[in-house]
Parts: sequence; C-alpha cells; structure tokens
Amino acid sequence: MRSIRSSLISLVVCVALAACSKASPPTAPDAAPIQPDAGPIGPGVTANFVRVQYNVTGTATLAVANGVAKLDFSSNFGIMQTPGPFVYINTTNNPNTGSPLRVAALKSLTGAQTYTFAVPAGVRYTHILIWCDPFNVAMAQAVIPATP
Repeated sequence: MRSIRSSLISLVVCVALAACSKASPPTAPDAAPIQPDAGPIGPGVTANFVRVQYNVTGTATLAVANGVAKLDFSSNFGIMQTPGPFVYINTTNNPNTGSPLRVAALKSLTGAQTYTFAVPAGVRYTHILIWCDPFNVAMAQAVIPATP
C-alpha cells in the first residue's frame, strides 16, 4: 500500500513539473529603465502587498508624472524564495491581460528597493504584481487605490 501511494505521489509530482515546465511567461512589454535621478515625480500612492500564492509583507508606493514612474518597496518588504520573480504594473491583476508592463526582475526578496521607468501616456495602472515568470503564476499583489 505504501509503495502504491509513493508511486502515485511521484507520478503527480512529475506530471505537475512537466506541466509547469511548458509554461510561458507573460508577453508584457518591458519597461524602459530611467536613471533614479530623473527629478521629482511626486508623493505617489501607497498600497499593501497581499498574498496571492506566496506569503508577502510590506507596501509599495507608485508615483507617475510626465511619462516617468517611480515604484518604491518598503523596508519591511519580504516574499518567499521562488524562481524568476518579476515586478509588473497593470490595469488588471494578471500580466497576461489588461495593459501590463514588466518593470524588472525583483531586485531582492527582502527590503527596500526602487524602480524608475518610463510608462505610456494615458494608462491608469491599478495593480502592482510580483509574478513568477518561469511558471506564469501570481505570487503577490498590491491594489493601487484610486487617487482623489
């Protein structure tokens, strides 16, 4: 009985790995990085990260002005280890839909970090996403509150 159960578990793991290995990352365009000294952008809007598939702590602040965005993660930011985590901003909670923009590979699994990049005019981003590109799965998100 034990060997049958072990065989079944092994089979399920192999099927899951095979399915995941065929996953394609989102086809979102890459954001063009801008030097951090691009000038003042403004105070921005802050949102709490929440778990989608992975435990996460911290906040993100997004400020956008004149085609430049600055995204700051708080000093208490933290997320579990995973292969290929990327940061996206989007109009939906999935970089496979909406108007996604792949900001960059996550710089660190913990701590403060800043991303400064060009954004297209006229897009109202509502989600900051941390996405596992190799397996095309959501890790965490922060929903950007509407500004008054």
